[in-house]
Amino acid sequence: MNSVRRLIVVLSVYVSTLNVVFAQVVLQSEDQARGFASLPIESTFVHTNASFLLTGEYLYYKVFCFEGEEGDLTKFSKMAYVELVGKNLEPIFRHKIALQNGLGQGDFFLPTDIASGNYKLIAYTNWMRNLGLKDFYRSDITIINPYRSNQAELLKINDSLNTMVSDTLLIASPESKRFDDIGPLEIQVNGEQFARRQKVSLVLKGVSTSQMISGDYSISVRKKDMISESLPENGLDFLIGKRKSQNKNKGSVGDTIVLPELRGELYQGKVIALQKDRSVRNLKVAISIPGEDYVLDVVQTDVLGNFQMNVAKSYSGETLFLQVLSQNPEAYRVVQQLPRTLDYRSLDFKEVKIDLTTKEEILRRSIHNQIENSFFQFRPDSILTVSPELFFDTMEKKIYPLDDYPRFKSLRETFVEIIQDVSSIRIGKDNFAIRVKGYDYASTLDIPPLIVLDGCVIQDYNALLDFDARAIEQVTVFRHNFIIGPELYEGAIIIKTKIGDGYTLFQYTDAISTFKTLKPQPDKKYFVQRYDEGSSDQNRRLPDNRVQLLWMPDLKVTENELEIDFYTSDVVGEFEIHLMGITEGKIPVSMRKSIFVD
Repeated sequence: MNSVRRLIVVLSVYVSTLNVVFAQVVLQSEDQARGFASLPIESTFVHTNASFLLTGEYLYYKVFCFEGEEGDLTKFSKMAYVELVGKNLEPIFRHKIALQNGLGQGDFFLPTDIASGNYKLIAYTNWMRNLGLKDFYRSDITIINPYRSNQAELLKINDSLNTMVSDTLLIASPESKRFDDIGPLEIQVNGEQFARRQKVSLVLKGVSTSQMISGDYSISVRKKDMISESLPENGLDFLIGKRKSQNKNKGSVGDTIVLPELRGELYQGKVIALQKDRSVRNLKVAISIPGEDYVLDVVQTDVLGNFQMNVAKSYSGETLFLQVLSQNPEAYRVVQQLPRTLDYRSLDFKEVKIDLTTKEEILRRSIHNQIENSFFQFRPDSILTVSPELFFDTMEKKIYPLDDYPRFKSLRETFVEIIQDVSSIRIGKDNFAIRVKGYDYASTLDIPPLIVLDGCVIQDYNALLDFDARAIEQVTVFRHNFIIGPELYEGAIIIKTKIGDGYTLFQYTDAISTFKTLKPQPDKKYFVQRYDEGSSDQNRRLPDNRVQLLWMPDLKVTENELEIDFYTSDVVGEFEIHLMGITEGKIPVSMRKSIFVD
């Protein structure tokens, strides 16, 4: 049995026999402890576009996640987390990164409310939480905010010509310099000196015809910083091919371990009964993230009311909706369970020492940034989208575009006059139920249909029947019975409004609990400026103050040679090409080459 199957089998046994609280289980026997110790660990590495940034610039990064002793790109965790932590131990940002075969990407725009100082970039997976912060990826990021008058975090000195951060943070040591160029690749450029807005062609190729360079890389071309770039705290291990922790999983009976996110994002929660005589066992909970591309699932609670859901698809919404499927959903409260906060007290934040003679260089760079940000809309990045796929996309259905029919004020009237596959029946004095007719035009089961409004499950039939039908774009009716998780439905009614936020009318009811999601960072195709014959005249007339000439985080090399083109900007000086990645043969690569623009 391979390691992935072994992990899934072992963890499935844990989850099926133990109470789970946010992907945590308690080892209850020696066999479980030994099984946990036998599972491979994970490690992360991050390639960033820079380690010295000004506010108003972007921090770009690519995440590499490895597993096992051989250093394979992981197939375990489907999510990684990246945080930028300040001296006050509070994250400036916390990103969730979807991993595809162990690789992911993200970016962060540094706002002007960030203070100057030294920050730590942290990367990890949930599975790595079992080893602790010492095994997380860590690197120093220095940020200068030129727009603040209070620069208490900067130690100004006058006896050096170079900006530096302590003795070791940004001045590369002799040991690290020998790793500037490693791996079976070389970078060939069509020159060393270039004019402004000139095309640069670089070729990646093997150092010999027998060297295969196929693999996964990221490449950055950026104006060389005023400081030397330091090696990340655990970057040396990556560069010498040692991509596994010195530690192993260690567990004893009674220890709590954190499970990996094997199938995508893991959402967990707990149902709490508001009356003591109500059971929370085997309740069905509807989980949805509404939006144009929405997530929808139904799960069941355990004996303590805990539940969990894995999300493996992309979605557009940012709010998590949780509700108990019951005739009295308001009799319960649903809460989301979040991971424990990481303890960053062991992080070492260096003092930032900056020479006053660099003031003019920082001023020039901040002006470049302000001009470039003013014209950002003309150089936009593209978000790579995936076509949404819902569980009922292939089912037989009937779509009612309501603009094609006479308009009625309420949905109740619309069902009566137009959508005759749906009916409402009175239940008691003031309540109504909604039913979908089967293919014999008779409801054979007293089972409600699934009703979804802009991606949110709706149980308040009275309010839905009074919903303003003039705001609805279309209604889709499914007359087949189907199952979602543990729940059986007799048909479905999918309602899409013109604006797409009809669920907000139901958002604040006692039956629905809402929470802000930590949404995975979108994959992007980053803008590449061009000045060839195909570029527009408007493009040529715009100022070009880019200090970041190229960022390609998803560079997949399949041949033994690859050519990449980009253009210089109006900014002069030394620019550095930095390629990082790993070959299919698991050889780490780090290559640097300089070009000059005048």
